Amino acid sequence: MMTLTKSWFLLIGLCLLFLTSCLPEQKFAQTFVKSGPKIRLMVTPPENIYKYNHKGEEIDGFEEMTDKQQDSALFFSSRFIQRVSDSAVLEDYVNQFISELRKAKFEVYLPDQMDSFLTDKSQAYMLNISQIQLDEYTYPLEDKEPVNDTVYYKKFNLNAMDFSVWFELSKVNATKPKKTVLYDSQSAFDSFDGNFLVDPWTNSVRYKYHIDTLGLTDVYDMARYLGKRHGEYLFDFFMNQWVAFNMPQNQYSMYYYHYNRKRNMMEATDEDRFQLLNDK
Repeated sequence: MMTLTKSWFLLIGLCLLFLTSCLPEQKFAQTFVKSGPKIRLMVTPPENIYKYNHKGEEIDGFEEMTDKQQDSALFFSSRFIQRVSDSAVLEDYVNQFISELRKAKFEVYLPDQMDSFLTDKSQAYMLNISQIQLDEYTYPLEDKEPVNDTVYYKKFNLNAMDFSVWFELSKVNATKPKKTVLYDSQSAFDSFDGNFLVDPWTNSVRYKYHIDTLGLTDVYDMARYLGKRHGEYLFDFFMNQWVAFNMPQNQYSMYYYHYNRKRNMMEATDEDRFQLLNDK
């Protein structure tokens, strides 16, 4: 028969206290999911995307060029920036974003539906996708491994890209109007696999590697992926706001929750969420 020590009793007590403290916010979050957000959104997409190449170190004589010459050299030497279609990125991103919002039971309107949007007096928000930005750059990677008494190093420069989006959210007909700025940025890199090998006959060390280079299709794949992801993030934002509003007085939610629709699970997270840049 197992005997529980004082330490075990203390651990069990702490676990029960932890679980009990989580119940209110989880209950409110589940209620929000079951009832739906009951929110109307006017989504305004941007007209174009911002694109920058930051690989100046790869261009001969870059430092001696004028600003205009640098901009031109960066554009025409870029791997993605000069080839990316703004309209294709916007279409892929916005379509997935709106599709995900509608799956989450938001009522979504576009600018040409403004009359219909303003007719209904229920809870409504203006959501301006104020900026989408692509940044192309070089990501330095160093691999190292000790072999016998020597540490071997191998350095690479990988192609990398950041996909960043800013949103401006404001409530329609609010008594005290304020604008909330939400932001997210995700990165993609060349796929890399490598390792040091020791020749058993000569005891010499060589490095074997394979790089799967980012391509233009990866940019469009990322646009579709982030459109869906940001739709989920926006649902989570409203859900966590609703949880905070409904918590008992002097009680606060310990976690920020992400609703995994595929698994129908509530997950605490610090990373899968928008950054709140301001709330004024």
